[in-house]
Amino acid sequence: MKKTRIYFSLLSLIMILGLSAGLPFEATSDQKVVAGKNAIVARVDNQPITIQEIEDKKINELRVELHKRLKRNLQLNALQKLSKKFPEFGQTYQPEISDKVATDFYLKNKLQNRGTLKELKPRIKSLLQMQALANYYDQLYQKALKRGLIVSYLQAPNEFLVRVPIESAYLWENKGESVMVLEFSDYQCPFCNRVQGTLSELRNIYRGRVAFGYRHTPLAFHKEADEAAIAAECARDQGNFEKYHKTLFINYQNLTIDDLIKYASKSGMPDLNGFKSCLAEERYRSRVENDQKAASKAGIQGTPGFVIGKYDRKSGSVNGEIVPGAQPQSVFVAAIEKYLRDR
Repeated sequence: MKKTRIYFSLLSLIMILGLSAGLPFEATSDQKVVAGKNAIVARVDNQPITIQEIEDKKINELRVELHKRLKRNLQLNALQKLSKKFPEFGQTYQPEISDKVATDFYLKNKLQNRGTLKELKPRIKSLLQMQALANYYDQLYQKALKRGLIVSYLQAPNEFLVRVPIESAYLWENKGESVMVLEFSDYQCPFCNRVQGTLSELRNIYRGRVAFGYRHTPLAFHKEADEAAIAAECARDQGNFEKYHKTLFINYQNLTIDDLIKYASKSGMPDLNGFKSCLAEERYRSRVENDQKAASKAGIQGTPGFVIGKYDRKSGSVNGEIVPGAQPQSVFVAAIEKYLRDR
């Protein structure tokens, strides 16, 4: 009985997660299931409910992970069977990772705060060996596909897209751009601080082609972040958002009320007393809280978080994908270019 329950649970998971991943699914004639994000999973009063309506980011992540595991197992299984007739697909591979490669990885990924090179080197080498092995088997698999020795029916899941309202976001560029990078950040977050240089470079690269927006997501354990967010909105009230915004990130470790007022004075706030009053009465508390709710609803669970996609001016929203964390410039460029091509 226990085995039956386990099997049923696994089967149910595969059926649910596999609807848009191209897994076999047999529908009765009245279901008319459509593959992909428009797959019909239920009807209420004869009105269809699609997978897109009930999916969230977590479900999509599970589907993606399931697909990765299925693909890996398919590769190994197929190569093992092929090797019986074609020995070239059964050749073993033992990747060697040099000290220099491990050191370069350690420095490039800035792992100093995780431990010394001596402490982390064995783990780094192990990770790189696993990656090299995965690449090796993937190349063999792709070679077999090209030769027609394998025909795969496994499809990757649809990309998880979100629609996030712009609402009161601060916009750097707003001159007809059709693509937007909408940032959700916390002024006390070191990773948010780290990515600001990258964003500044991107704004220069894509000036006139991509709009950049900012919404507040102060985290609960950053005790000074919410006041800093309110202060930034008070600065925005006086047309001084960008300069003050930059100052807050540079000084992310010192954001007391006195600090916030000091930075306002140094940044040349036109009406310092007006700024103080705005901050004291927390005039923009509700705006900051609304930004937090928007981030949560979109599925952004940490800072910084970005939504990159089509800028729909009519609905006042950005429709695209979530890019989490302080990613390298290449990650942002890849996402931006994809949506620019789709214009």
